[in-house]
Amino acid sequence: MLPRVRGRPLAAIAVAGQLAFVVAWAVAGALQTGYAPADQAVSDLAALTADNRWIVGLGLVCLAMSDTAVAILLWRALGPPGHPAALMFAVAAVGVLSILALPLDCAPSGDPTCQARLDAGRVSTRHDAHGVAAVLTQLTLLATPFAVARALAPRRLALWAFAAGLAGLATLVWVAAIGSGEPGYGVAQRATFGFVHLWVVAIAAAVVAGWAQRDRVPEP
Repeated sequence: MLPRVRGRPLAAIAVAGQLAFVVAWAVAGALQTGYAPADQAVSDLAALTADNRWIVGLGLVCLAMSDTAVAILLWRALGPPGHPAALMFAVAAVGVLSILALPLDCAPSGDPTCQARLDAGRVSTRHDAHGVAAVLTQLTLLATPFAVARALAPRRLALWAFAAGLAGLATLVWVAAIGSGEPGYGVAQRATFGFVHLWVVAIAAAVVAGWAQRDRVPEP
């Protein structure tokens, strides 16, 4: 188990990075003329046409740092059984940086002209790659609770991790049912993000408190 003193700095980075990302899209959204957070995706705020795309870009860097910190925490705290989950967070960190490096050409959910370009296939390969990177990164993050649950078994915390995974899947179904560009999509997407934020906070708290070490099922 990762000693508490060594785990605290990493846990702080993990939590701070998630919070910084929320602040970034909230501030950028407030500054973006005509932006509707309830309906539009966060990626619109990092598009090449966005007024303050650097703000969300900075938030994405913080998010990648957070995912990296979680990867290190899990790698050390859970040992070999936790390595798959740790690697998933590491992959997610790379995915976040890929999203940053592949900005949208424009904001399709808030600009009819951009949507027309998208429908006509007149967007760059980078624009399409952004969507692929975003989906794969989010799917990877939503799968991490199940990997953590497997690593924790037979500890009681494994059940909580598995339940968290089911909650994450529920948010995925919600955002998939609405579809990008539809009313309410922004709320659904942020619910999915919010789940990941809370999940990271839970991991950080569990490692610092040493819950995974104490919460063992008694031997029969």
